[in-house]
Amino acid sequence: MDRVSALIDAFSTSKRSDLDSAWLLADSMGDDQLCLLAKAFPKVRRWQGRASIMRFAGRFARTSDPAFHLGLAALKDPSYDVRHYACALLAYSLSPDSLPSLQALLKHRDLRTVEDAKAAIDAIRNKNHNYFKDRGHTGKILWSYASV
Repeated sequence: MDRVSALIDAFSTSKRSDLDSAWLLADSMGDDQLCLLAKAFPKVRRWQGRASIMRFAGRFARTSDPAFHLGLAALKDPSYDVRHYACALLAYSLSPDSLPSLQALLKHRDLRTVEDAKAAIDAIRNKNHNYFKDRGHTGKILWSYASV
């Protein structure tokens, strides 16, 4: 079994304990880990596994093209949770290249997704990733990606 297939199988679960085991496998993949996860992501059958991958990838949004492109792809996921983490990743990236994809979400049927897209757009336009969480611009919420 190749490494991408192994990751697909490992992350296609909804059980927390199985996801913990999936991360043990992913952690053994070395420097290729993020690229392999990005390849596996669209074929992972359970939203919990895809969401777990998104939470991990977000911290690399500013430094890794595979992470950034994973965020763009995940905006179309059927799961709200996965779309939420995609918006968070793109907000953290602060990349204006994601604005057209985020703007397309403003017509999404899930109002939570619309609000997340608005917050990500706001963060990018203001060059302040904290605004994804600090939607009122209070300055009281500082967000590090590890706390998504």
